[in-house]
Amino acid sequence: MDPGALAVVLSIVVIVVLFSFLRGRGGVRHRPEVIQFLLYDVKLNQVLVDTFYQREKPRRFERTNWEINKSKIGFLSESLKETLKMTFGLIEDVNQEIKVVKKDKSRSHNEIKVGHLKEPLAKCREGLEGWLMDTLGTTEVAPRYPSITGFLFGER
Repeated sequence: MDPGALAVVLSIVVIVVLFSFLRGRGGVRHRPEVIQFLLYDVKLNQVLVDTFYQREKPRRFERTNWEINKSKIGFLSESLKETLKMTFGLIEDVNQEIKVVKKDKSRSHNEIKVGHLKEPLAKCREGLEGWLMDTLGTTEVAPRYPSITGFLFGER
């Protein structure tokens, strides 16, 4: 093998190895972001509960961040995990009712009961904010800016 080809192969191997080490695997450093995303859904849903009957048309409750991050909450306490699962299950049930009411023009969204969501949402918010306070000392996660290696090699 000529020295030029060997240099190219070795440089590719070095780049791949550096890429794998610098990229990282997420894990612990992404936990506050997961909590922040879930907290966003909880806060938004609390506002939606408070303003549900004031709206002309019903708006579905937010579950997007829950669906994306529900498999990443293994680090939370069992009670908080169960509260989150139960709360977002209730929210899914209410969303189904909203869907039915939107299709059935003869029914009003005022028939849908959402008051039972207030307490579970408050418990979720308290638990998530408590985790952030215990872990970070604040309820706000500082924005992360990409490093030069993250920019060059792609950072998750």
